[in-house]
Amino acid sequence: MKDIREVPTDRLGRVVKTDTGDTRVEFVRVMPYSADQVWHAITDADSLAKWFPGFQLEHRQGGTFAIWFGGDCSGPAHVSGIVDVYDPPKELRCGSMRWQLESISGGCQLTFTDILRFNQDHRSDYEISNSVLAGWHLYIDHLEESLAGTVDPNDDIEYDYSQIEVTGRPVTETATGQ
Repeated sequence: MKDIREVPTDRLGRVVKTDTGDTRVEFVRVMPYSADQVWHAITDADSLAKWFPGFQLEHRQGGTFAIWFGGDCSGPAHVSGIVDVYDPPKELRCGSMRWQLESISGGCQLTFTDILRFNQDHRSDYEISNSVLAGWHLYIDHLEESLAGTVDPNDDIEYDYSQIEVTGRPVTETATGQ
């Protein structure tokens, strides 16, 4: 695992409660690329193949999307559904995942969010939060590397989020005395 303690805190992401009671992870990254360039990287099939090879989508609201984490696009998708929002180059929402782009001086700000789904398997809410944070951190790093032309698709080592405090993340069972 990569040492998460070496990552600047503004790149770590956070866990927040929504007004509807959901828990989501959120990453905000400022990138030295235009919103159009970042939009192209998150929607164009050839660009996606460089940083998120298991993500396929129809380029329209109401279209379908499918994600095979790990990049092998065979067998049933891990996540699939309807493209809820397709508003180039501002917003893409696929199920619980949302990419928002805002043009700023010198580039754009990407805000990525995903709703956490707890009680899906044997893992605790704490473990699920750490896994989702680490996974999306890796993919967003790959997006930035892809835009810079430096992505290494074989670098699939995730950060260990259990090594740091994350505001809003569910606590471990041992911390609560359970």
